[in-house]
Amino acid sequence: MTNKNTDPTCPCKKKSCPRHGDCDACRQHHAESKRQRPVYCDRKISVRSFRKGDEFDVSDVIRTTLAVSNSKDYPPEFIEENIESHSPEVIASRAAESHFYVVLDGRKIIGCGGITGYWGSETESYLVSIFVLPEYQGRGIGRRIIGALEADEYFHRAWRTEVGSSLTAVDFYLKMGYTYKNGLTTPDEFGVVRLEKINESKI
Repeated sequence: MTNKNTDPTCPCKKKSCPRHGDCDACRQHHAESKRQRPVYCDRKISVRSFRKGDEFDVSDVIRTTLAVSNSKDYPPEFIEENIESHSPEVIASRAAESHFYVVLDGRKIIGCGGITGYWGSETESYLVSIFVLPEYQGRGIGRRIIGALEADEYFHRAWRTEVGSSLTAVDFYLKMGYTYKNGLTTPDEFGVVRLEKINESKI
């Protein structure tokens, strides 16, 4: 019997599945299954390194996410300022200074994130520009970005990796094992909450 709460936009062809349209139940079922297969809507999801020319789509992803996902936590002028500061030129420069990755659904860029040295350090690292398009949030895309960044050499060489989180994303980073830097739970003067993950093997 088909789930009564079926999401009409669900791309899965198995309409008769009792979990059809219930993404959380579907993902849990796949995670617990002996056959570790990706859910249907994630089969075309992939992660790769940033390439020249990606800056235009990445800029669109960031600006859209800021306008939609972050608008409930920040005043309009703050959002507008951040949107203006994520031009394609800025993204290209940031990607050149870090190990930057994009997430794709087929050929469409739907998320991004990078890792770099913390103020040029080779023993501390910093996560930058982690964004996922609003319509793809809640599907594990952010986890895949963090997975790629934490598999990067910049993460493994560092004893500490920091991330500046928006209010919107704090819970996500806490779930990913990051903790409040210096125990401070409130945003700084830039509206950012500082979190970090310690690499015990490097201490």
